[in-house]
Amino acid sequence: MFQWDKSINAIDISASKVAHLFRSMREVQLALPGVSAQQASAYLCQYQTEGGVATVAIFHLHKSQVLSFYFSDPRVVPEQKIDSMLDQGLNFVESMGFLMTDQDIHLLDVADQEMLWASLPIKAGLPSEEEAAPTEAPVQIKQQKAAAKVEATKVKTAVVEEQTPVVASASSGIVKQAAPVVIPDSVATKAEPEPEPESAENVDDLLAAVEAMRAKRPGLRARKAAPSAEEMDRRRLQLRETVGRILASL
Repeated sequence: MFQWDKSINAIDISASKVAHLFRSMREVQLALPGVSAQQASAYLCQYQTEGGVATVAIFHLHKSQVLSFYFSDPRVVPEQKIDSMLDQGLNFVESMGFLMTDQDIHLLDVADQEMLWASLPIKAGLPSEEEAAPTEAPVQIKQQKAAAKVEATKVKTAVVEEQTPVVASASSGIVKQAAPVVIPDSVATKAEPEPEPESAENVDDLLAAVEAMRAKRPGLRARKAAPSAEEMDRRRLQLRETVGRILASL
């Protein structure tokens, strides 16, 4: 059983103490007690602490900016029972629809371990509203500029329509209105289409994939053999590229 410990908002430990680290491959719609349903990411972490190894499942709800830490019961187990507790944690997280992947943090070099661990929100927690405010200001400025540009375009269009010349025919006495001036495409603004909501079929497919993976695991999950040197080099390169993209998006 896993229970939400609302007194915890981060796991501020060194990467060398992390025994296993899993993260979700994609976001899933999730609702927690007191928090509305929204897109969320999941993590599963085992780390060394006083008396043994602790196992915790973390859910990051993006819209509400909430990190929820669900600890196992018992909270700390001896080294001999970490594999069994890890399987329970995976079953718990996957039962909510997440598809987890092993980050192999225990197989990385010390520098790569620290880089990966520091890039995750569970290490230092989420920034407060005061810290997030400066990053939101440029977005508001861009929105204001975009609104001003739209208003300027509307005013220019109205002026052009008012100044459309009227040509009179001397012979027939019929008043003809000249063709309206065409506004260049660079001035006209186009509304971007809203993204279509994710269909229920995609969610059903994801749940089916999770059930299939769980069905293939008879009890304890299959333990991985130590990878070759070439496989380790490939994983290190892939990790650096992934962490680089995460840091660049912050």
